[in-house]
Amino acid sequence: MINSDSNSRQRERTRAIRARMRLTGEPYVVAARHHDAEMRRKAADRMPVVRCPQCSEGTVEVDVTPACPVCGATWDSGAQLAVEYAAEFLGLDWHSSIKDGGAPPTQDCPDCGEQAVVTVRSKDTTFWTRMCLSCATPWNESCIRCGAPIQHREDGDSLACHECWQDAIARD
Repeated sequence: MINSDSNSRQRERTRAIRARMRLTGEPYVVAARHHDAEMRRKAADRMPVVRCPQCSEGTVEVDVTPACPVCGATWDSGAQLAVEYAAEFLGLDWHSSIKDGGAPPTQDCPDCGEQAVVTVRSKDTTFWTRMCLSCATPWNESCIRCGAPIQHREDGDSLACHECWQDAIARD
């Protein structure tokens, strides 16, 4: 199945390059270079961007010490940044979540264990995903049983987190 998907993507790429050649008159190599550069740009535009919850202007560098290059704000951890981000941009806070039963502002990251996963937008502002603001791992799906962030994979894997999957296997 993986090989079939790879072949399908390769055929689609070749068709797009040939269409570009017809439109522009470019040789295959040049058309391929331009096509691939455009695909990389589009993929970069879909990457999550963490806006600064203090100034709303800067893009926070999510690393060991998260910081905004525009206003200079820093956070002690990605979890602290996530709570502030969720309150400012998503209107979510722990008090309301517990009191009113609403959505929690942050979730635990399956990779690093920090409670720093929040919903963020991409650069082109049309794509939303969840991202850990401690380890910068993007998450594109939720576990169908518990709602934990997971990565949906193209190979058709189940949409359950590891813990729920193990629990389901143990019950059989």
